[in-house]
Amino acid sequence: MRNRLKRAVKSLFWRMGFQVQRKAIPVPIPKVERETGEMLAQIPRVDPIAILGDAKPRIVLAVQKYEDGMLPLYDAIPLLSILAAEKPKEVLEIGTYMGHTTRAMAETLEMATINTLDLPLDFSPEMDTNGALPKDDFHLISRRIVGREFKGVSCEKRIVQHFGDTAKFDYQKLGRPTFFFIDGSHTYEYCKNDTEKCLGLCPKGGTFLWHDCDVTHPGVVRFIRDWRGAGRNVVRLEGTCLAYWKDA
Repeated sequence: MRNRLKRAVKSLFWRMGFQVQRKAIPVPIPKVERETGEMLAQIPRVDPIAILGDAKPRIVLAVQKYEDGMLPLYDAIPLLSILAAEKPKEVLEIGTYMGHTTRAMAETLEMATINTLDLPLDFSPEMDTNGALPKDDFHLISRRIVGREFKGVSCEKRIVQHFGDTAKFDYQKLGRPTFFFIDGSHTYEYCKNDTEKCLGLCPKGGTFLWHDCDVTHPGVVRFIRDWRGAGRNVVRLEGTCLAYWKDA
């Protein structure tokens, strides 16, 4: 009887042009996400246009259906715009995956060399038991076809593919890049390892961008916050999941 009455009242209100809505029930935010959100708030946001200044860079970017693991357009466009404005001769990308971003960087910079590093093709979680740093994104690692997007394309001749675990890899094999895009494993330990080793290749004047500086990647956020705490003016790019730092 009570349910029939509720339905009748609701139907009456609908006919009168009103909607009867349930009272919203607050959903508790998990502790990790709440803490990560608080850390994010400590990292200032900057409009990517402010980074570009008066530059009017031209980029090359394929518009295609999104594939899990690739860079979304709202991240790819600012990344490539800053890259085109900087015009580095050598670039280092940590985390090749399918090669979407690798190809876009190579096609945007027609004369540059793009070094890109990914885990060995035969890597599996089972073999990663010898005290290596903690990894994540195993679902992406298992389905990757490394470099698929630039295979057989003209820009491939300027892409140097490297394989290895960044925790153990000899970075001296990665050339002399001045522009770094770090998008490998997103744990705090790997983000710290990858960044510090990239900095070792270019102690002065390098440009660094990190992907996945967001509430779902606490390791990246915590590292970026710590780097800011060490006196580096790392910022988040407004409207993206990118963090940015240029060593003056």
